[in-house]
Amino acid sequence: MTPSWRRVAPMLVSAVMTKLSVVGAGLLLWSACYRDSSPSIANASDPLGQAPVSCGGADDLAHAVLDPSPDGRLRTHTTGVLSGRDRRSWNGIDVPDAIPRELGELELFVLDEADGGHLALYREPYDVGSCQLGGSANCAYEARFYSRAGRLEWSVKLAKALSRRDHLEIQDLRLVNGVLYFNEACQSYSNEAGGTCSSLVAIDPRARRVLWRTAPLISNGRFVVRGCYLIAGYGFTSEPDTLHLIDRATGAVRQTIRLSSAPERYTLSTPDRLDVSLYSGVARRYVLEGVASGNGVIRELDAAEYGGASYGGGSYGGASYGRP
Repeated sequence: MTPSWRRVAPMLVSAVMTKLSVVGAGLLLWSACYRDSSPSIANASDPLGQAPVSCGGADDLAHAVLDPSPDGRLRTHTTGVLSGRDRRSWNGIDVPDAIPRELGELELFVLDEADGGHLALYREPYDVGSCQLGGSANCAYEARFYSRAGRLEWSVKLAKALSRRDHLEIQDLRLVNGVLYFNEACQSYSNEAGGTCSSLVAIDPRARRVLWRTAPLISNGRFVVRGCYLIAGYGFTSEPDTLHLIDRATGAVRQTIRLSSAPERYTLSTPDRLDVSLYSGVARRYVLEGVASGNGVIRELDAAEYGGASYGGGSYGGASYGRP
């Protein structure tokens, strides 16, 4: 006896819907894999604790990085607000044809000549994708290295190396002898992140391993690579302000100097001389001893000034966070 259409139709519809559900789930899974297809960094929360370091040659003295907007809290090669689409203009070196200006929603923000090629940092603007202006979620970042011939050598989605998913912002980075250094700086006041922000991080981008991560509150804004060390500072309005000498091999903080105001600009005027401009407008002078041999120390040339400067006058902005 042939079943009636009224009995068969619901079963056919149910079967079709089940098939569509399975296909839809598969497409969603494929889409998620496609959007985040780079390998994970398994030890992001358990660093190795050691980085291969060659102290000579490839540092900020031998090859200073471009910083066209030194008054801003981000080192960036773009101008314009950080939110929305098509609101920025390029202010860096000429971009080779092989290096894309965009990766989906991410835009090229920094392009450094490094390690005989180009280090590119892509960032997601606010109010475009996963991060919002005024929110706390981290924006997406991707670092890529291109050979001089324009061949992509490696790429790393840096969210996989960050210590948390919120309240962090990459404000500076370097590639030196195959090691990528960057700061996961506090987006705003450190207490909003429970004090766990503004570490310096070193990774091996080819092996996709975190080599070390410093304690929090070590680096926001810029930092300097000099010999066997990184020189970084931390400060934000009413919070303590400090300058640090960090071992490039281990991430150990070898020396800390307290300051009266947040450090903003660093200038290597001679191989052993570092000038630091503070947020207050005060300039501090230092001698760098033993930095090329691994016996580094920072010696102050000026009289101690902690507590004597105010926060007036300077601008902590630079690249604007708002909308035009």
